[in-house]
Amino acid sequence: ELSVTDVVFIGEFHSHQASHFLQLQLLEALYQQNPNIVLSMEQFTRDSQDVLDKYLAREYGEETLFEEGKAWPHYKGSYRATVEFARENSIPIIAANSPAMHVRCVGKKGADFISKFPQEQADWSAKELDLENENYKEKFMSFIRESGRSHGQTAEQQKERQMKTYAAQLLRDTTMAESIIDAMAKYPNAKVVHLNGSFHSDSHLGTTAVLETLKPALKTTVLSPVTVEDSNKPAAKAEQYTQGDYIYLLRKMPKRFESKTKKMASISKLIRKRMKEACDL
Repeated sequence: ELSVTDVVFIGEFHSHQASHFLQLQLLEALYQQNPNIVLSMEQFTRDSQDVLDKYLAREYGEETLFEEGKAWPHYKGSYRATVEFARENSIPIIAANSPAMHVRCVGKKGADFISKFPQEQADWSAKELDLENENYKEKFMSFIRESGRSHGQTAEQQKERQMKTYAAQLLRDTTMAESIIDAMAKYPNAKVVHLNGSFHSDSHLGTTAVLETLKPALKTTVLSPVTVEDSNKPAAKAEQYTQGDYIYLLRKMPKRFESKTKKMASISKLIRKRMKEACDL
């Protein structure tokens, strides 16, 4: 069924190894069906494309991919096998995401700060954001409210902070969508398999929505992960089927916290860390 799809989004839970296993299996199967394929990854940023290309060409070793290519901390267990399959079969990999510092600056300064990115970094991120997708905005704001990230702020401060955080999210989404479009121009008629956290593609929102707006003629397909309540009787709830054109079922991960006190302490620690992070461009 995916043979007629232009872009396949495989949403993942970053910390769930079963997501990464599925991604590898599906990439292998699609390659066997049609070797004209491109792998696009949220997990690498545009400023790392040259390093990634040289790794794929065997000019650089894996340590350079970690240090200069900014591979994610859990790369070895989560993405190495997929990248190695691509390298062994000459599948191009697109470093699709916006650099962390660009995202951080927009999150602190707002969407207008994009125009202040240094000229030599201008092509590392999208230059314009569409902040008007109400469905995605509400989904994201609900996530922010549930996370407790607005604790201790006035209503007006909360709204301003939330819009800046939403703009940072959209910078990722839009940059990845544009990266996919650029890849399709560079590799004509290739199928693109894009890996991202499921929030970026669930219900055809996020990156998927931006891509479909920019290129409405493209046929996109979204696969979304769903954790099951009972691993002995795995099943999805009716409303979860709307998350993707296909869903895949995962065993629940162990709870990060049983203690509410420890959970709140962890959230507070993360907030303090984020507040200390500076926009340094």
